[in-house]
Amino acid sequence: MSRGGINLIFACVAIALALTAGTFLYMNASQTVVAPAAAGKPQESVLPEDHPPVDAAERLAALEQMSMKDPQNPEHQAQVANLYYDLGQYEKAADFYQRSLRLRPKDPNIETDLAVCFHYLGQDTKALETLDSVLGYSPGFAPAMFNKGVILATAKKDMPGAIVVWESLMRSNPEYARQVGLEQRIRELRGSQ
Repeated sequence: MSRGGINLIFACVAIALALTAGTFLYMNASQTVVAPAAAGKPQESVLPEDHPPVDAAERLAALEQMSMKDPQNPEHQAQVANLYYDLGQYEKAADFYQRSLRLRPKDPNIETDLAVCFHYLGQDTKALETLDSVLGYSPGFAPAMFNKGVILATAKKDMPGAIVVWESLMRSNPEYARQVGLEQRIRELRGSQ
């Protein structure tokens, strides 16, 4: 076979592949791609990053439907809870966080979010008990320690208790992202005593 014949065959194969790829892209352009969750982290969104904005009610309905279809999946319960939390509906969020925890107990992220819901619902004693539970099985868990300090300082007016918790947080997590702001807050609390 001549060089021209090989080039012609190669060109035909390349065109056929391009047409197949173009047809595939055209046929699947309307399908939504779901981004996989990061390993070991709760899934924040079931939509890809470049997806156009979705109405919260529409997203909530879709998440609740997923939750009903697979009621034994703690991730679905947590996703519904996270959306209710973002909407400021803390009572509903707390209910779904508790559902998630019944399916997967001792999840420090979910239990800490539940405690924050309790705080926003004015149930600060329950919030502190929940955070103490988290710190019992996950000592040094930074979000629980941070939120415990916030509740002690703001709701319980226990400034010395908040300072102790936050200083312990900074010792156990020297690379804590909010360290600079936390040091400033501790200085302010010490100055107000």
